[in-house]
Order: sequence, then C-alpha cells, then structure tokens
Amino acid sequence: MRRLQKFKPAFWDHRDVAGSHPHTGFNFARKWKLIVLFTSFMALLPLFIMTIVDFNLTRRTIEDEVKNSMSKILTSAAAYISFCKGMNQHDLDFIARFESGENNDMFVVNQDGILLTSSFYYGKSGTSSQFNSSMFKGKAGIEENITPDGRSIITGYTRVPNSSLVLVLVKSKKMLANLWLKPRLKLIGYLIVSIILILLSIMGMATYLVGRIHSADQKRIKALHHAGYTNKLASIGRLASGVAHEINNPLAIINQKTGLIVDLFTLREEFSSDKRLVPLTNDVLDAVKRCGNITRRLLDFARHMEPSIETVNIEKVIEQVLAFHRKEAKHRCITISVDNPDSIPGFKCDRGSLQQIFLNLVSNAFAAMENNGRLDIGINFKKKNVIITVADNGCGISDDDINNVFEPFYSSKDKHWGTGLGLSITYGLVKEIGGDIMVKSSLGKGTLFTLTLPITAEADNGK
Repeated sequence: MRRLQKFKPAFWDHRDVAGSHPHTGFNFARKWKLIVLFTSFMALLPLFIMTIVDFNLTRRTIEDEVKNSMSKILTSAAAYISFCKGMNQHDLDFIARFESGENNDMFVVNQDGILLTSSFYYGKSGTSSQFNSSMFKGKAGIEENITPDGRSIITGYTRVPNSSLVLVLVKSKKMLANLWLKPRLKLIGYLIVSIILILLSIMGMATYLVGRIHSADQKRIKALHHAGYTNKLASIGRLASGVAHEINNPLAIINQKTGLIVDLFTLREEFSSDKRLVPLTNDVLDAVKRCGNITRRLLDFARHMEPSIETVNIEKVIEQVLAFHRKEAKHRCITISVDNPDSIPGFKCDRGSLQQIFLNLVSNAFAAMENNGRLDIGINFKKKNVIITVADNGCGISDDDINNVFEPFYSSKDKHWGTGLGLSITYGLVKEIGGDIMVKSSLGKGTLFTLTLPITAEADNGK
C-alpha cells in the first residue's frame, strides 16, 4: 500500500478547509473520477459498438455462406442421385460417406422417415429416425433445429427429383461458431490492449489537468490570503503607530510633571525629609521610560510594515522581534539564546518580510513550549548565504503533520485558535525573497526550522 501511495496525485486527499462546510468545497478527486468516467465512456462506447456490429456481421456472413454452400451441395447430390436411377444401397452409402461426421452429416430418408443411410445424429440405416419429417414442406429448405441429444444444428434438405427420397445435410452450429469466433479472438486481444491504452491515456491526461487546476487553485488561495494577511499586518502596524503616538503625548506630560515633582521634593525641606517620596517618583519615571521604549519599538516595527527594499541588519531584526517576547519569556521562565559567531554583512531585503518571518517562527515556538522551555537561535554566514536556525524544545510535530505544515489553513493546534496561515505565509515570504526554509521535528522533543537567505553581489556592494 505504501508503494501505491507514491503514485497518488497531490490533489487526491486535498481538503478545502477554507470552505465553511467540509462538503461544499471543491473535491478534486471526485472531479478526476467524473472526467475519467465520462471521457472513458465517450471514447470506448463507439469502440464497443463497432466491435459488436463486426461480430454480428461476421457471424451472419459466415452463416449465410455456409447455408449457400449447403444448398449447392444438396442440389448437386440430389441431381446426381436422380441421374443414377436404380441406385442400390451401396451407392447411397457411398454418397453419404463424403459428408459424414459431427460437423457434417449427410443422409437420405424416405417419406416415412426411415433412414436409408446412416446418420451421425439420428442413427443407423434402416431405423426409424427421430427426425421430424413434417418439416419437409417444400422441395428444399434450410432451417435451424435441435438434435435429440440437445445439440444446435443447421438442417438443409432437398427432395430428389422423380423420387420419394429426401436428401438431408446437417452442420453443427458449434462448428460455425468456431469459424467466426476464432479469428475474432485476435480482435478481442487488440480490443483489450486498446482499452488499456485508452484508459491509461485518459487517466494520465485527467491527472495532469486536475493537477494543474489544483496547483493554480493553491497558488490563488495562497496569494489571496497572503495579501489579506499582509494587509491585516499593515493595518495593525498603522493602528500600533497611532496608538504609540497617542500614548507618547500623555507619557511626555507625565514625565514632565513627575520631574517637576522630584525637583520640588528635593528643594523643599518638608518633603526632602521623607525618604519615601523621591524613590516613588523615580519609580514613576522608570515606568514612563519603559513605556516610551515600548512605544518606540512599536513605531519602529510599524514603520517597516509596508513593503520596501532597504539594507537590513539581520541581528537587529531578530532582536526587534525578540523584544516583544522578552516579558512573556521572563514570566514563563523561557530561556532565549542567540548564537552569532560570525559577522553578518548588511544586505538589501524587505525588512517587513523578515520581521513577519521571524515573528511567526518565534510566536510558534512560544506556543509550542511549556514553561521553563528553551529557544535557541543560531546565525551563521556560509557561501554568501545567511543560515538562521530557530530551535525549541516544545511539543514537536508528528510525522503525519510535518509534510503539511506549510499548507494554508493546516494547523495541528487546537481548532479554537490558530488559523493555519502563519507558516504558509512564512513559506511564501521566504520564497519571495529568494530564500529557503526547512523543518525537522521529533514529537515530544522539539522543532528546528532552518532558514537560508541569500546575500547577492548587489547586496554586498551596498553594505
């Protein structure tokens, strides 16, 4: 079964999880089956019809030829018997022996149904045959009949001129079937081979067409949600920028007024004697300073949400992203380690894309880790490529899910949270800037993402 899985098209197990209902999505496997069945029916129907017509036409032609041959034989034999008047029993037996056997049985009967010659089907000479002599209504004729032992035969008869004798010639229908069926067995072989080739061609073409449709549909979905995700982040960035500006104004007032209070407390003796006042006001100033740092980070992060190519320092980008997680890391006792043994040159890239990439990777790592976890980030420079590794010791990804982590809407998280877009968008952004991303994971041990970013000659010149 595993070998057969290798030949399964990528679209066969596709799930349209973007749809509102699992049964309303576009089922590529069902469409493939409908195309194959309909095309196969339309292609093979004329072939079957032509084969059946050819079989029937050949059978009728051979039967007609045999009947014409029987008529000629009977006419010639009857004329010979009539010409040799006074023939004895020996002469009649001599004539019958020329056509006697299972496939060809010729005999002579009189008008009372007594066999004058031996018959393969009806007995010996001189006995009363079980032959229905009432069929001899005319002078000559050919009819289909059944022998006493149940064999299908074709019976031809003719009356001998100027006598009461009837000359009968019997041929087996089984022999006639062999005459037209055996040559047609080769035709059946060709027909089977043709059917197999046609079916393989149809399935191959259907697989190719549906595969292209599936690929185009996946690209369309990724493009739409990438655009939506980017617009959402840009809106969040603009919102954060506005909030930061609004917060900076009251922070400036708080900082100014608190500084004035500190001066008053220091200059006036009635306040300077209370050692608790100045430390409290200093705590307020420290809090204002911290809020100012946070708003500056938001402004700096939001400033680069809009796509733009500029010279970036990868270390600073990673540090900006980690700054948003420092507080959570401290609260959850998560250790963050950044290993940067090499001096990475600045290179031209979209800073906003890099921020989104590392924000998604770090956020996923935090979501996968329990308290007291560990996040290791490594930065290396190798052959004009920046190699960044993001490793966590979280829950890991199962073997069944790891091949689908970069698909849109695929998420191994709880269905109440997590859209399944983060890694899909990350993959698209990495490919857009000419990089590559790989993932390795062990269930229960952690996950390692390896990101490769190129540093082009143009980037080196602009550093």
